[in-house]
Amino acid sequence: MRNTVLLLRSGDESSENIPGQEASCAWEKALNDAGFDTQTLPVLTFEYTGQDVLYNLLKHPDRYAGLIFTSPRAVEAFSRAFPETGIGKTGWENKTLFTVGPRTAAAIRSLGYEPEGEHTGSAEQLAAYILKRHTGGTLLFLCGDRRRDVLPSLLREAGIRTKEVVAYRTRLRTLHVWPGDKKPDWVVFFSPSCLEAMLKSPETSLEDISIAAIGSVTAEAVRNHGFRVRATAHEPTPGALALALQGAH
Repeated sequence: MRNTVLLLRSGDESSENIPGQEASCAWEKALNDAGFDTQTLPVLTFEYTGQDVLYNLLKHPDRYAGLIFTSPRAVEAFSRAFPETGIGKTGWENKTLFTVGPRTAAAIRSLGYEPEGEHTGSAEQLAAYILKRHTGGTLLFLCGDRRRDVLPSLLREAGIRTKEVVAYRTRLRTLHVWPGDKKPDWVVFFSPSCLEAMLKSPETSLEDISIAAIGSVTAEAVRNHGFRVRATAHEPTPGALALALQGAH
């Protein structure tokens, strides 16, 4: 009998619209191929507020050495600031665009830019990469309202100037019942915010459910709330999650 896996993710990630990257389908296909029955449940939504402020910053690329993106949502906010501009024609074409992870890098490429840092999988790794590549000037960091302080702190300690702008805000969705009114065998959290949404839903207890996490930060957040993490995908990819779940059996 196949175990059931519930993926708790965001509901409107910009990565869903990246050519060739139907995100939810890719995750479900990888797990289905690995022997699991999989379903995706959206628990987050995003608001892109303050676009005027963001545009007023982005229209002066000459003031910055480059941009930092740590999520596809930040890339989405960037693209929304230039709705009438052609791909790759915003004035940032010759600046360095730092990203973390393949999904964020793919979002950047879909806009006509070539990012750096795709191989990094965490804020710590991205900071180390920026320290090696950065040659001076201020970096503009497009972040969410729930961003961790790790990346800007590490850069600040190294003497690299950054200017942060909140490009989007995260909203949590409350879960009232499990899909199909049946507990899954596994629940996968994609971020600490997804865990927070779960904890705000008392009708959906995690008792007798195995927990998996995407990345060490999410895994740590789960443990800090007193839950056991049976599997951790150390890369934010469908294949890494499939291997982690298979290895937990």
